[in-house]
Amino acid sequence: MPLYVVRHLGGEREELPCFLQLEDEGAAMYFNIVHGRKVRRRFTTERVGDKCTDYVLVARESGNGGFVEEREISLFNLTPHEVRLM
Repeated sequence: MPLYVVRHLGGEREELPCFLQLEDEGAAMYFNIVHGRKVRRRFTTERVGDKCTDYVLVARESGNGGFVEEREISLFNLTPHEVRLM
């Protein structure tokens, strides 16, 4: 199971933890619940709304010999209307 963070691409490249999740969208939902108010943003990995250019979801998985593989997943901005639909 991957360890997820949402990385802010501007400034100091802050990373907000989403911990271990079963899937990419689960990590985005965790971010919305735990960090959404702080950054005043809501995200999804579904291709709805505008693609987010300043945040990206990162999945980290341990590989052979302790090597950590990172996979970047695009995030899309959720508007209040889209949040109600999901």
